[in-house]
Amino acid sequence: MIKAAIYRRLSACSFLCIVLFVILACFHGVPSRPNTDPRIAWPAADYNQMFNRKGDGWTGGDGTLSIPLKDGRTVWLFGDTFLGRVRSDGTRPTKTPMIRNSLVVQTDRRLDTRYRQTEEGPAAFFPSPFPDTWFWPGDGLEVGNKMRLFLHRFGQISPQLWGWQFTGTVLSTLSLPDLELERLDEVATAKGALFGVSVLKTKEYVYIYGTRDDAFPKLAHIARATTKSLSGPWEFYTGRGWSADPRDSAPILSGVSTQYSVFQSGRLFYLVTMDGRGPFPDTIAVYKAGSPEGPWQGPRIIYKVPGVGRDVVAYNPFVHSQFREGNRYLISYNLNHVNDPSAVFEDAAIYRPRFIWVDFAQIE
Repeated sequence: MIKAAIYRRLSACSFLCIVLFVILACFHGVPSRPNTDPRIAWPAADYNQMFNRKGDGWTGGDGTLSIPLKDGRTVWLFGDTFLGRVRSDGTRPTKTPMIRNSLVVQTDRRLDTRYRQTEEGPAAFFPSPFPDTWFWPGDGLEVGNKMRLFLHRFGQISPQLWGWQFTGTVLSTLSLPDLELERLDEVATAKGALFGVSVLKTKEYVYIYGTRDDAFPKLAHIARATTKSLSGPWEFYTGRGWSADPRDSAPILSGVSTQYSVFQSGRLFYLVTMDGRGPFPDTIAVYKAGSPEGPWQGPRIIYKVPGVGRDVVAYNPFVHSQFREGNRYLISYNLNHVNDPSAVFEDAAIYRPRFIWVDFAQIE
């Protein structure tokens, strides 16, 4: 099956990445990892159960970003997505369709999966116009009667295990309330960074965070625009000020995830990430700052992910601030098995998001 074969290639790539990071760990000090303080972070049982789905659409995926809409709905965004049913014993049929991206629309507690249906079967919600390429979603926001969402395009450049690479950023426009795809606009970014992994709207600007993940540790960058200039031109933070030249973009933080999340609470800005200072981290960290670009103080380790080890990895945490309860914020992270492609069929629970509550009032 083509989609299953693609998944096997990506899993094998992840395994090679583990080997590389372990080698690098011999040359980089890995900080000690404290246990989780239950006053700060604990599992969000209700959301974990809500995404424990066994059929009729989405049954697994990663990415797990979300965009709140003014009508009360939430649009969940996923990358590689399994559809179809999960058996009562928790296994997934090996012919289960997998598509490159999907939307899951939440209305109250009801979830509705959105994707395209073609003559060949289910297909990604966001189709790529170029052969051997696909989109994985970034973050976005509602602007007027539209939803604007960043997409990261990847391309297959060779049949080898590492034969795919990031090739560009696109800003998509969807109509509201029906969420129909209207257009895709190429965006000029900086130094190969994946801009749009997180989006923060303030009164003056929309801040667009990016990751340069071809370095170790991975580097965070930031740009800013207005709601009318989301597709460009942008200003890029240089370390001292802002420049219209993408080549002037400077990193604002080292040791982040490919995907991380930034939000504002009161006068402070928080950046939530896997603690990427070491190879394949098993802890979630928080940095804080007085402005969107930093300087960032931290990290403060807030959660040690259970069940992570040689076979299963955690990655890409994201804050879903529309579900906050006082100082408690809902955060998701993703799990995946990286050296046995059959594992996600033998246990469908592996490849789906996990959710925790975090009390930011407890974070110094």
